Amino acid sequence: MSVGSPLVFRPSFAQRAMAVLLFAGSWLVGVRALAQIMERLPVLRASMKVAEAASEPTWSFWIALVAAIAAVVVGSFLLLATLLGLLLVEGSQVLVDELGLAVEHNALPAPLARKLGAGRLLWKRITRLEHSGPFFVLRGGGEPEHHGPKDPTLRFLMVDELERLVFTILERSPNLKHEE
Repeated sequence: MSVGSPLVFRPSFAQRAMAVLLFAGSWLVGVRALAQIMERLPVLRASMKVAEAASEPTWSFWIALVAAIAAVVVGSFLLLATLLGLLLVEGSQVLVDELGLAVEHNALPAPLARKLGAGRLLWKRITRLEHSGPFFVLRGGGEPEHHGPKDPTLRFLMVDELERLVFTILERSPNLKHEE
């Protein structure tokens, strides 16, 4: 059996550029919002002091302060999510060869890459192809007599020529189940 060179599917330049623009835009908006919150904290603190001196209730100022802190925390998680998305788009590739399919997330550390869907499946082990959230997901589990380690669940965000990749998977996976 002759093994040819693998097909490599990566996000296109336009897809990668869009991910970079979304990442940069999110960070610019996030930094601007954080600067505005930090700029208004001294005003909020002075308003609280004035309200305390006048024996007025300060609960509305405390709510505003807690809301500002919550906005910073939530915004930080969203900014980290955009960074992770950028790394997933920029460093991902799907390799297709005669034996199976491999998903690589080269821009991430190996343990995180495996957790986010990097790995390899043989054609006969692929049982499901689905779209879950932003990811395309390949699940293993074909051939019940297999007693080795559990098959990985492969995930990737986007690739150029997605239709060609999907048709290749459908064509070469004998145990792929079609859900209707």
